[in-house]
Amino acid sequence: MKTDIDHLVARFAAEPVREVSDGARELMREITESEPAPAAPRARGWLTWRLAVPVTGALTAAVLGLTWILPSGSGLGPASAAALEIDREDGYYVIEINDLYADPERYQAQLRAAGLDITLRVLPVSQAFEGQVFPTTPGNQYVEDIKGIYPPGACDRLDGCAIGVKIPDSFDGTADISVGRKANPGEQYQSITSFDAKGEPMHCVPYFNKTVTEVRAMLAERGVSIAEFAVDDLEAGEAVTKPSVPESWRVHGGYLTEPGKATVVAGPEELPEDNPDRGCPTG
Repeated sequence: MKTDIDHLVARFAAEPVREVSDGARELMREITESEPAPAAPRARGWLTWRLAVPVTGALTAAVLGLTWILPSGSGLGPASAAALEIDREDGYYVIEINDLYADPERYQAQLRAAGLDITLRVLPVSQAFEGQVFPTTPGNQYVEDIKGIYPPGACDRLDGCAIGVKIPDSFDGTADISVGRKANPGEQYQSITSFDAKGEPMHCVPYFNKTVTEVRAMLAERGVSIAEFAVDDLEAGEAVTKPSVPESWRVHGGYLTEPGKATVVAGPEELPEDNPDRGCPTG
C-alpha cells in the first residue's frame, strides 16, 4: 500500500531586525517605484493551514542578509524603536517590520493609527516559506491588491523571497496578512512542506528509496535528526507515527515540524519513483 503523503502532514532564528542599512532602504525605494516582478505560482504545502487569529500587512525574509526591510521616513509610523514603520509612497502604503518577534498588539496599534483595517501576525515557518506574504480577507479570499515586493534575481525558497508589502493607499477593505519568519529552536512550524522542496534541507538530495540508515546520515549532515516516522497502518487503514522503524526500511518522503526535527515517511518496500527530478535542475 503506497503511503499517501498528503495525509501524513498536519502542520508551517534570526535575531529581530532593529536597524536597516541605507543601502537596503535605497534598494527598497528602487523596487517600490515600479511594479514588482510577478511572484512564482504559490505552492501549497502538503497541508492547508489556517490561522486562529487573522494576520496582515508586512514582510519577512532576507535580502543581502536583511530581514523585512522597507523604506522609512514618511512619519506615518512611530520612531525606529517601533515594531513597524509605515510609509506612504507613490500611491502605496509600504510597511516595514523592525521587530519580527513583537507582541502582535504592537503591530495592530500602529496599523490602526495609520488608518489601515489590517491584521498582521508574523509566524514561524519552515525554511521554504520564510518570507511568505499571504494576504486574505477575513473570509479567506486572496487579496490581489496587496502585493509582496520581490527583489530581482534568483530566490532559493519555494514561495518567493519577498522583502516588503505594498498596499494601495486607496484600499478601503479589511485584510489579514500572514508573514513567515524563521523559527527559533524548539518552536513548532505553523506551515510546512516536503523536506525536499526548494529551500528545505533535503532539496535536490537523492534520498528516495534509500534506507533509513542512509537517510538518517544525510539528514545529520544537514543538522537534522529524525523525531518520528510516519507509516501506513494497514489494520487501521490510515497513516500513524511511530518512534522507530527497522533501519532497513525505505524512505519515501518527510517533513520538518520544527528546526532540526524531521518526521520521515518510510515503509518496508521500495516504491516506484513518480517524481524523478523532484524539482531539481537536470542535465
